Amino acid sequence: MGTTFFVLALLQCALLFFLSRVGSRLDREERKPAPQRTHWPRTGLIVPAGGNHPRMREALESLLKQDYPALYPVIVTATADEPAAGIARELQARHPQLRHVVAGFAKGCGQKNHNSLKGVEAVEDEVELLAFCDSTHIAPRDFIRRLVAPVVDGEDFSTGYHKVVARDTGIVTMAYALCVQLMRYLQGISSFTQLWGGAMCFRLSAFRRYGVREFWMTNVVDDCSLADRLIRLGARIRLSGDAVLMTEARDHDLGVWRHWMDRQILFLKFCIPYQWILLGVLACLMLLPVLWAVFAVLGVLLGKLSFGWLVGALVYAAALALVLRGWAHFQEAVFPVWRWVVAFCASACMFVWVYLGTILAEGVLWQGIWYEVGRQGRVIRMRRQK
Repeated sequence: MGTTFFVLALLQCALLFFLSRVGSRLDREERKPAPQRTHWPRTGLIVPAGGNHPRMREALESLLKQDYPALYPVIVTATADEPAAGIARELQARHPQLRHVVAGFAKGCGQKNHNSLKGVEAVEDEVELLAFCDSTHIAPRDFIRRLVAPVVDGEDFSTGYHKVVARDTGIVTMAYALCVQLMRYLQGISSFTQLWGGAMCFRLSAFRRYGVREFWMTNVVDDCSLADRLIRLGARIRLSGDAVLMTEARDHDLGVWRHWMDRQILFLKFCIPYQWILLGVLACLMLLPVLWAVFAVLGVLLGKLSFGWLVGALVYAAALALVLRGWAHFQEAVFPVWRWVVAFCASACMFVWVYLGTILAEGVLWQGIWYEVGRQGRVIRMRRQK
């Protein structure tokens, strides 16, 4: 048994080190100057918005202040009286180029899909490219240029991602930052690159050619289900490694983190089942060495195991801390390495706990709507919670 867990620990540390190298490459790309072109195509910027996120106003303002010369921004809300709609109207007073579209309630697809499609309808007669962004992440001024550059260069689809900047040393805050970091680094591996709905760009002709409109009209989510469809149709998705949104995390709530992770895993289960299975393997690889180290220490303290087990556990802990120190390098603030180790252990436990809960799940709760979901993310029925 000791040999098995030693191998798992070695694999875990090797994988985390490899991903840190991917992170270094993405960090270098992010620091490159923004691409320059003599001509930028007319681009519709579609932002589905809902709820009342505390940083929504700031995030939307950052998207409206882009230095892109031919941008057609549209904020889409489900109703005219929700908080996000009030923010949209307030921003229109300062940004006259902004359009606000009231989409109404979705009936056979995810509300975000429905909002996005109404946004497309508002601009598709005027633009060549479609960019989609979330309403809760802060964008640097050159973000849109970085996001659309691969499409301008000839690709049909490009995607960016976001990073979480931890503003406190709370374990939940740091664990959430690590989870997003892991997902971004996986995006940096070409065989795992897929569209992320928070920052993606389509050529309008590709949007029509690949039937994105018809697909979204029956699907629960906009990104991973579409990514699977595009892969099966032979389309290529290009990562804009330098197109990075910023998410600030402070006093992050445990329940919010858990529900966020639940959605990420459930979307994969319904939309790309083989990746969901691989995710389960990854979850076990992240947790089992941690459990082995804990039980080894307890076994030695209780006199059930030899001192060599304690040495093995300490060597593993040191190796893990060394690797995670490289991950912590990409955060703006410097926090003690031991807290990153604790945050990593917490995220591994949450990862497995949430994953186990998705095995029998038949649907997903998202922004107050329960979706019963079938194969490839197709919505079977939906119910709005009161």
